[in-house]
Order: sequence, then C-alpha cells, then structure tokens
Amino acid sequence: LSEEEKEKQQLASTLFVGLGSSSNVSLMGKGDIITQKFKRKSKISEAKNSEASNIQNIASSSFSPLPEALSNNKENVHDNGHKGLRRDSLSTSDYLEASVSFDRSYSPEVGEDEKITDPRLSPVSLFADSNIEVFQPSQPVQSAFANKPPLTPHLPEDLAEHPHSEMVQLCSSDSLTVYSCKVWKDDCLLLFLPVANTITSALYTVNLEFEHTEDFKISESLSCHFPVIEAQSIESVQKCVQMKALCLQGILSGSISYNSEMDPHLKFSVTLSVSDFIRPMKMTTEEFGKLWLSFSNDVKQNLKMSASQVSLSIALNTLHQKLKLHIVDIIGNEGIVSCRLLPSIPCLLHCRVHAGMLALWLRSPCSALPDCLLYQ
Repeated sequence: LSEEEKEKQQLASTLFVGLGSSSNVSLMGKGDIITQKFKRKSKISEAKNSEASNIQNIASSSFSPLPEALSNNKENVHDNGHKGLRRDSLSTSDYLEASVSFDRSYSPEVGEDEKITDPRLSPVSLFADSNIEVFQPSQPVQSAFANKPPLTPHLPEDLAEHPHSEMVQLCSSDSLTVYSCKVWKDDCLLLFLPVANTITSALYTVNLEFEHTEDFKISESLSCHFPVIEAQSIESVQKCVQMKALCLQGILSGSISYNSEMDPHLKFSVTLSVSDFIRPMKMTTEEFGKLWLSFSNDVKQNLKMSASQVSLSIALNTLHQKLKLHIVDIIGNEGIVSCRLLPSIPCLLHCRVHAGMLALWLRSPCSALPDCLLYQ
C-alpha cells in the first residue's frame, strides 16, 4: 500500500473518536450534549440508526489525534443531522470536534406490527416521479341497513283510536312478511295488512289477493297491487269486510306474490268470528221496550256463575267487553243490553241474576243471531 492509502486508513479508524451513544467525553475534554428526538418508528430512520450504530462501534475502538493535513478532507455527512469537522487549536495537538444529532426513533418496545405513518413512505410518494399508476385498495362499505332495527309495523294514528286487536304475523319468507290487525270500526270490520320487505333490495310487482268466499264480502277489489316495495320498508293495505251469511266463525284466505323465482306465492288466512261484526247499539229504556215487543224470535238460556261473578254488574261488564254490547239500564237485579250485527240487525238482551245463575233472554228479527251470541 502507498503512503497515501495508509494515511487514509488511519484517518478512517480515528475519524469519529468518542461519538458512542454512552460516551460523555469529547476531544475537547468536556462533555457532549446529545439531543435526543423521539419520533414515530419508520423504516428509513431505522436504517439510519443502524448505519450510525456501525459508525459508533468503529469510532469507539481506537483513539488518536487527527493529522492537520486532513483538515481539508471533504467528508460532510448529512444523516438527519450533521457532522462538522473543524480545527480547534494550532498550538496543541490537532483535535476534532464532531457534533452529531441523530433521530433516535427506534425503540425495542415498539410492536412489530406498528403502523408506519411517515408520509414519505406512502405508495403515492414512492411512485410520484414514475409512470406507474397506484391503485389504493377499496375500503369495505358498511351497509346502510347493518344497524337498522328490525321492521315492526304499527297502526296509523287514525286507526289506533279505534278498538283493535294485536298485530299478528300471517306468513313470511326470506324476502317479505305479511301481518294483520283487526280494527273494529263502528260501521265495518277493517283489516289492516302491512307488507314488510325484509331484504336490502327492492321487491317489484307485489300482488296481494283475497279468495272469494260465500260468508264474507270485501269492499272494492279483492286484490291490491304494489309496483315496488323499497328495501327494508313497509307498505300496507286496508280492506273493509262484511259478513254476508251469519256464521259463528269463518276463514278469509288469500295469497301474495312478487317477482321472485323462490317462494313466488305465499298463502295466508285470517280467522273471523261473529263477534268481529257485533257493535253496541245505543238506545234509551223506552226504545228498548218498544223494540222488545216487536221482535218475535227469542232464545232463553241459564248460565251458572262462578263465585267471583255473582254480581250483576260484573256479568254485564263482561258482556260489554267481550261482545261489545251496550248496557242500556240496570234495575235492581235485572239489566237490559242491546247490540247490532253489522250493518244494522239489532239484538236485545235481558239479564237477571238469581241463586247463582244468570238468566239470559235474547230477542232479534234474525232468528240465528241470538244463538250465535249465546255461543260466544
């Protein structure tokens, strides 16, 4: 090796003397203050720290003065800080004062799967000067219906004011559910039928149709058409029902279809009884007496009362609640009650409590109506 190459090797071994992270002694004979900056971990700063650590290991292995001839050396390293070389004194041995500031961002406690937030490492910046088009992975879109509560049909306010039954489910599939609620209006029995679309896509061409029956009459049309029922929404239909032929109980059947290959037709049925068509008939005591004498069809029946129902008022209140009868008057241990079968067939009832028995006497222009009420 030439003298010049040997001289450069000697320089490399002594260039960064005393720059170890735990060293407090510099070539000037005083402590160096090393500023520590804590930043979020990144791969670039980790590579810089690795390089700096190698330099520190080399620098701490030996110590010797720096020849003056190398003061014009052109090494200036910019590594997240700076290393400056200068002549400190000419009257003594040549010393090198190096000021180093490293970004000490690596910490062994940081987890391996910590996210890198350095914007310099983003895919867009890495390929900013190239013709490569960067595609960011699309984020999963949360369904707008994920947190939506289950569909629950309710009666409209104008119908909820009338006496009504509970909302019951008639039929159901993976796509829709049909419910039913009886509303006992003064002039008719109203069937309120909500149709709920339970899936996240719209249903098209939904048709609801009742079957023809001899016992009941449905006002207007037997069918109802919905061009579309939006995703997870409810449409409803209202049908007025009248009893054509008097019967204790009957079934109103129907079906619903929609544009789907699976379960294209769903069948349902609603059970109706004569009590669904009985309404109170308000009148005075004098009016009751006149009608009572005009009706010839009558039925008498004695009913045994339980110990808790020996009171006439309790018996009359039960008739009022169960059969929707109107209490005209109470005279001693006797009571008179009136009602009508929709639309306008009257029925009168005379009640008397005696020896734990309730004696009933019914009269009506319709011969079958008193018997039907007794069975109720």
